[in-house]
Amino acid sequence: MRPGPALLAAPRLAFAFSDYALKERLCGRVCASHGRWLGGYRTLELRPGGKRAGFEVEALGGGRAVLASREIVSPVSFNKYALDLAALEGTALPALEAAAAAGKVLLFDELGPMAMRSAAFSARAVELLFSGSPCLVFFRRGAEVFEQAFARGGDTVIIELGEAGWAEAVAAADAWLDAKVRLMGTT
Repeated sequence: MRPGPALLAAPRLAFAFSDYALKERLCGRVCASHGRWLGGYRTLELRPGGKRAGFEVEALGGGRAVLASREIVSPVSFNKYALDLAALEGTALPALEAAAAAGKVLLFDELGPMAMRSAAFSARAVELLFSGSPCLVFFRRGAEVFEQAFARGGDTVIIELGEAGWAEAVAAADAWLDAKVRLMGTT
């Protein structure tokens, strides 16, 4: 997508992805270039010894918790991982709440099947997505709760994240964030 008026005016920019490495590459780049104006959380792979062993959730500005692992015991699971929903509810949600209170762009990295396992997180995430705060979102295809929320919202620009459109995705993210930062009056 070419940065234009509709993109720049949108309150939410969402990247739909199925390739975790691409998502991580773009999210890392955005955090490095615009981190000062972002608040929220990131989801990172746990890779001891080079093999994926689970996922962590990290609050921008501090705080990290294991979200999914074969090593934890939990009645809630997704695929081969047990989930610690308190990681979302106690790390990601407070980071989003603090970012909203501080007037920052809310970063949701990522919304997907694991996030949907927490009713408390999902409900509050949808409220924050439509709270009036600008939101940058990475979501996995198939996360129906969030896909439906974006479809109902109508003013969310959704970009398919893939190798073929990489340069356009980077340009769109930079242009959208630059526009939000200008609106904040903190350039």
